[in-house]
Amino acid sequence: MAVDLSAVCDRLFKDFMAPLVLGGVVSPGKPIGGKTALLLTPDRPAHDPDLLSHVNLARVRVARKLAPVDRFEPPSHAEWILAAMLHDVVQSTHPGFDAVFRRSAPNRLLDVAQLTLARVPPPLSVGDALSRHTWFHRIFEVTRTDVKLSWWTGSQTFLGTEPPARLMAWPEVRRVRKDEIPHPLMELPQSGAAVDAAKFSTTLTELLRRTPLTDVATCARGGPPFAWSDAAVALISSRNGRTLVVRALGRSKSSAVDAALGRATRHLFTSRAFAYLAPVLDLLGERLLGEATARLASSAQGAEVEPLAFGGGPETDATFARAAGALVAQRFIATQGECFSEAERRGLLALLGPLASTNAAKELAELVQR
Repeated sequence: MAVDLSAVCDRLFKDFMAPLVLGGVVSPGKPIGGKTALLLTPDRPAHDPDLLSHVNLARVRVARKLAPVDRFEPPSHAEWILAAMLHDVVQSTHPGFDAVFRRSAPNRLLDVAQLTLARVPPPLSVGDALSRHTWFHRIFEVTRTDVKLSWWTGSQTFLGTEPPARLMAWPEVRRVRKDEIPHPLMELPQSGAAVDAAKFSTTLTELLRRTPLTDVATCARGGPPFAWSDAAVALISSRNGRTLVVRALGRSKSSAVDAALGRATRHLFTSRAFAYLAPVLDLLGERLLGEATARLASSAQGAEVEPLAFGGGPETDATFARAAGALVAQRFIATQGECFSEAERRGLLALLGPLASTNAAKELAELVQR
């Protein structure tokens, strides 16, 4: 039986992609599957052009926080596939799969998703990476809210659905109590689902690697843990890509971002992935130099400026990232610092100096020499 691709696109866009961008309730339905996802193409007309217009305006607002973008095209072939696979990944945690004859279905769904994601190429340009990010930047805001309803004669829990109105009737007389229990995306495998948590995390990692700006911008997430991938390193290897990433990281809590970047960068040394190091260290240096420049500019003239914070204890991953950035920033000032005045160079070096003298900086120097 032929699949109605137009109906699949319409359902996926209205019930999942649009609310993922605009906010609201995402409603994953019947799994789409890899074969169907690979047939979704950008020439599918929007059944609701007004909704598409609202979504594209929202995407432009997201992009303009990072770059001067005026418009976006409808979903590309890769973006349709990524959206379809995210839909199926979320649907794999549906409590309805928790039955004797269906318990293997969620993990089969994830297996198909991984095979399908392997067919999606990395972004072809920095603009392509930004476009994908506008669709998936809120991925970790996906949450299922369960409702536990208690009344004078019993209780019942509704997983991801609202209780029927009849159970809410006469709340004072029947002593009805309603408790809402949110489950963020990474907690869904442990909240009544039959899906394997490790496989769920691995599949999400594969999806994030296909939208590298989202991957790096959300590096402070609780899981899956961030690691430098080919696509992420390719993105920051270009001047424009690195600028986007620095701006995106600046919108997150600094200490958590530093910790995630430090942990991932340390792993590059221990795994001897030296080909990745130059662009990664350049990124860390640019972040620290930007922070030092902003602090110097905001200080009162003639006032003593406090050095940059370590980011936790001296041995933490955050301090490792910041120390690495300070060392690279110092080298930049020494070799290409003509854009700064002599007073600015002295001020910046004073801000960066304590971090560049930490044990973490010494550890980095030893790793570089190995």
